[in-house]
Amino acid sequence: MSAPTKTAATGTTVLDAALRRLPMALTAVAAVILLAWPSITDFYSYNASYYNGLVASAAISAILTISLNLSMGFGGLLSMMHTGMQLLGGYAVAYVTVESGLPWPAGVALAMLLGAVFSGLVLMISLRATYLYFGMITLAANLIVVEGGKAWDGVTGGVNGIVGVAPGGLSKVQFYYVTLAALVIVYVVQRNVVRSGVGRAMMAVKESPDTAAAMGIRPVRTKVLVFTLSGAIAGLSGGLYALQLGFINPDVGILDNGLVFFVGLFLGGIGTLAGPVLGVAVIAAVVELIKDHARYTTLFLGCTLLLAMMLVPKGLVGTWRSTRFGRPPEGEDREPSGALPESVLPGAVDPEVPALEGRGLVKHFGGVKAVDGVDVSVAAGSVHGIIGPNGSGKSTTVACLTRFHQADAGEVLICGEPAPGRPHAVAERGVTRVFQAPHLFAQQSVLDNVLAGMRGREKYGLPSAVLRLPRYRRREAASRAEAAALLAFAGLSGRAEQPAGSLSHGQKRLLEVVRAVASGPRVLILDEPATGLVPAEIDALARLCRAFRDHGLAVVLIEHNMDFVMDVCDELTVIDSGKVIASGPPADVRSDPAVLDAYLGRPDLVEDLT
Repeated sequence: MSAPTKTAATGTTVLDAALRRLPMALTAVAAVILLAWPSITDFYSYNASYYNGLVASAAISAILTISLNLSMGFGGLLSMMHTGMQLLGGYAVAYVTVESGLPWPAGVALAMLLGAVFSGLVLMISLRATYLYFGMITLAANLIVVEGGKAWDGVTGGVNGIVGVAPGGLSKVQFYYVTLAALVIVYVVQRNVVRSGVGRAMMAVKESPDTAAAMGIRPVRTKVLVFTLSGAIAGLSGGLYALQLGFINPDVGILDNGLVFFVGLFLGGIGTLAGPVLGVAVIAAVVELIKDHARYTTLFLGCTLLLAMMLVPKGLVGTWRSTRFGRPPEGEDREPSGALPESVLPGAVDPEVPALEGRGLVKHFGGVKAVDGVDVSVAAGSVHGIIGPNGSGKSTTVACLTRFHQADAGEVLICGEPAPGRPHAVAERGVTRVFQAPHLFAQQSVLDNVLAGMRGREKYGLPSAVLRLPRYRRREAASRAEAAALLAFAGLSGRAEQPAGSLSHGQKRLLEVVRAVASGPRVLILDEPATGLVPAEIDALARLCRAFRDHGLAVVLIEHNMDFVMDVCDELTVIDSGKVIASGPPADVRSDPAVLDAYLGRPDLVEDLT
């Protein structure tokens, strides 16, 4: 009876492997067909130029959809101005080729520059806007571009636009291959950016700007980078669109034309690499099939968008990736092993100088004195606990120390030097915070979460990431080796390729701690890390804290679990009603009358203390 079972299992394994390779096989087939398309249409059709132009137009639409995907899918920036940026790119190419008589590549370069500059300016004036309000600002920007195109007759040709745009010297078949090459290049740029530290920073800011800042990622710089890159690609799409049509006018920028790109993006899968290309390909094919009923195209697109969001909310690619054939194989828990990588450990520190110090911190919210003259000093290579009843001001004190709140009075020192004023700058100086509520980047893998924590230590920028320069390759290889060592140290190496959101609560907390350590801090602040953990997970967390201390890190614990605190802490600071009521070794603090009095309302904690 065992042989059939084994055979059946082997057959299933072979089938699974074949299905996992299916996307690559389909991609290869599609590439061959697209490369041979002009020959195919020339052989089978009397109207080859029409069908070549149809595919070229779809490729240009896919380029703009990739641009929109970078902004919305990976950057978390709702954009309603991409058709306007496409219009800007079209005007740039038209003006350069028709009015100035320069070669079309110069126009394409200007189109990308205009798209980047315009998108950067829009973002800079709307940094404080939330997701929806930012979308409304981009909608206004789109209207400004369209109406500006209608009014600026001397440059844009007004409502009639500019005609006679052509890729001089190129035949229609040659231009077909130019559009395919542009699509491939843009796709590779998207892939290289997303699969680099730059892309991981983008997605970190998208999911939680505060958590990203706590790891040393600069949210504003990251948003400007992603939206500017998105604008440059949108400008490229507009330039190619004008060359394909032979003219450009303000109608190109109206929002109705953007429906195709939104439908293609959501149908294919927002936040996926191949989703924009697949979605636009499907939409282009279906629109061609119903061209005899063109007056219903908008109705069809609207219904398609509605059905896609109801039936496949993750899109075609996202839905495939959520199946057992598209996601990585399940990993297994492993015993902690190895040691911390040297690169994440703090350098030599002066033992006489506190690693982190707050002097006379004051923070009031109206009439509530959340922090009222708190002094706290954390020594290097120690575990320092901050305890107190609920609402005593512990988390607000930590927020002041890390600049997530600006203190009304007092000063913060990091290794004896005044702390900078921004959270990301505090993290860059070596103070990393793990928040009370879990703040994992759930859509990224466990490994990518740890790699995101290293972004502040990576010294390469966008060009190195896009071009895969040697500097990038060396740093990426080192980062991945360090991340693997950290996961092994925490016993999570078997989960490296799993989505972070699929972990248990305890594993998520351990991953957050590991990700914070990946930033290479001098001071690691953990806000109630033991909440919700089972005893075995608490023991693992205690082991990590002791190991960090032994390697020279200063660990700050805000915690209600008194057994855990008394077991691992070298020093305690007790806060009540925004004031420090006791400070010293756990043995002294547990018998302090002021501390016992503060906990009288919590008999369970009094018992733990005594």
